[in-house]
Amino acid sequence: MPTKNCACCGEPFTPRPQVPDQAYCSAPACQRERRLRWQSVKMQTDPDYRDNQSRSQRAWLDRNPDYWRTYRSQTDKSSPAPVATVVTKGTPLSGLYWIKFQQEPSAKSDVWIAEITPARVECPCKKDACKERT
Repeated sequence: MPTKNCACCGEPFTPRPQVPDQAYCSAPACQRERRLRWQSVKMQTDPDYRDNQSRSQRAWLDRNPDYWRTYRSQTDKSSPAPVATVVTKGTPLSGLYWIKFQQEPSAKSDVWIAEITPARVECPCKKDACKERT
């Protein structure tokens, strides 16, 4: 069977014969991404699944009423926000990027959309008004 490139990491892998449409390799990070994407699509397209998840989350919260209060009291308020760095060869590119924060497991597993612009931009008109934008 021919190899495919993983939809998550891009590495080549040989799909299992039982799963001809397999798109992800067996790496744990890629399988986690596959499940997150499946759940995201399922939440958007299946109202029964969405309702079941909501009821399940409510039941868990009812069983653990002090969870968030305890979680917030144990979290260090002075810790800096996560910083994302994009490295490109040559000129930095500005635009919209998907950034997934790869950290230790936390209370949420979100994907954020961020607009990234270069920190140092040469002003084409050499006027002070344009330099204030950077």
